[in-house]
Amino acid sequence: MNGHELVLAVGWVPNVEYADLWVALDQGYFAQERVPLKIWPGGPNAPQPVVEVAARQAHMGEAEWLPLLDAVLRGNDFVIIGSVFPVHPAGLLSLPARPVRNAADLPHCRFLVQGPAERTAIEATFKLNHLTPDYQLIPVGFSPEALLNGAGDAYYCFITNQPLMLEDMGMRSGIDFIVTRFDQLGYRVPSTLMFVERKTLLTRRALLVRFLRARLRGKAENDRDPARAARLSVDKYGADLGLTLKHELETNRLQLPLYQTPGSRGPYWISEEDLQDHMYGAAIASGRTNLPDPSRIMDMSLLEEAYQTA
Repeated sequence: MNGHELVLAVGWVPNVEYADLWVALDQGYFAQERVPLKIWPGGPNAPQPVVEVAARQAHMGEAEWLPLLDAVLRGNDFVIIGSVFPVHPAGLLSLPARPVRNAADLPHCRFLVQGPAERTAIEATFKLNHLTPDYQLIPVGFSPEALLNGAGDAYYCFITNQPLMLEDMGMRSGIDFIVTRFDQLGYRVPSTLMFVERKTLLTRRALLVRFLRARLRGKAENDRDPARAARLSVDKYGADLGLTLKHELETNRLQLPLYQTPGSRGPYWISEEDLQDHMYGAAIASGRTNLPDPSRIMDMSLLEEAYQTA
């Protein structure tokens, strides 16, 4: 890694999920904040950001809570400095023949899932609801067609993505298919956690604050004009992904409320209550033990500083 750059490993392909980043880059906010940013894109075949940060291939990464906690329990000294989506964007997509509307509908279900983060969320949801782990996990890809083909009963989806695919087929939400968010099922855990090694936090704190400030500015601009990031995703950052402007714009509009928990201090914020009650609650419910002291795993003071100067 170049000593001057800040290398960020993101967890997915460069689509409009990173709207705040693309707008901040395009508007020159990172340059204005003197943050020489380099982004490693993710995707189904890319290494997980926790692996890249642990291997010092990146200074900073994005991860889901339980996989990140598992990396900490394996000895990595990671610290969470914010959550891109404090309102978790995941949910379960089901059909009227076998609907999943609440926790009581979960037992005996065949879940269509993409990877380990999705599996752990389902396992934790069962335990949080004190349900016998009576279910099947069936690996699938990122299209909900497996659900339509009858391969399972409930498809792990992102509420900003796969439901739109069904709507594009002429299906109607609430009538032809049902979307139930994980927080409605008791799994209220922030998503897309921004994390760094403690050493990076200590040695590059001012740079990380400026990074957060630039990203907050990108987020504010994205709120004002969601079409800009949709165009940037289609034409520039995700140009080789075959994205459509209609889908990216609709996704971006749907994700705008996910950047901030209602009533919280601001975008990307995780409260002490979120951490202790919901995140640690899910970890304990999922059988994880010897958990680190919560004060060691999260530091919101950088984001607080970024708010004051944004």
